[in-house]
Amino acid sequence: MKSGKKTRELTLKRASVEIPVVKTEMRRADGRKIAYVHLAGFTAGAHDAVGNAVRKLLKEGAQGVVLDLRDNGGGLLNEAVQVSSIFIPDGKIVSTKGRARRERVYDATGGAIDTHIPVVVLVNDRSASASEIVTGALQDRHRATVVGTRTFGKGVFQEIEPLSNGGALDITVGEYFLPSGRNLGGGGVSRGSGVTPDVRAKDNPKTPRDEALLAALHEAA
Repeated sequence: MKSGKKTRELTLKRASVEIPVVKTEMRRADGRKIAYVHLAGFTAGAHDAVGNAVRKLLKEGAQGVVLDLRDNGGGLLNEAVQVSSIFIPDGKIVSTKGRARRERVYDATGGAIDTHIPVVVLVNDRSASASEIVTGALQDRHRATVVGTRTFGKGVFQEIEPLSNGGALDITVGEYFLPSGRNLGGGGVSRGSGVTPDVRAKDNPKTPRDEALLAALHEAA
């Protein structure tokens, strides 16, 4: 590194920084313990991390669950199905179909928590794709109250096709549909209306409080 006429040698060490996919905390609202679970992305193994976190907090006395999917842009379809299955015991979660593909229905995989436990999904306008599958499935199946703002509105899914030169193409191959039959996109790759929350709540950036989370905790209590 040169600075004027002087030369300095610097040794840099590269380090891998791991960002946790799931963050958990026991919160309180209206005198009740609430399990708070934030999922950053639907990467491989996300459902195990969410399921283990939820069940651990329930064993510690939580009486409700808030699943925070704000700013979660999505990920793997099968992870969305399995995360939904933590809360929905059986039946349809989502279906997919494309121009050259037959309809495929994805049902709950089993092992859900007690359906009497209140569940709230917290979302915003950056909750998309797999986040919208989970949010929409729990809303359609009347398993959760959705709190926050309208979600992004992505109703399509992609597959990766490897190329001979070592590259790859990420190709949109179909649309997904929630248990009610609704698609959250705008037709094809166009942005759609997304999921409309049952309870609208938005943070005020001028305050230190998380108003949307406080509203979600109240709904789960």
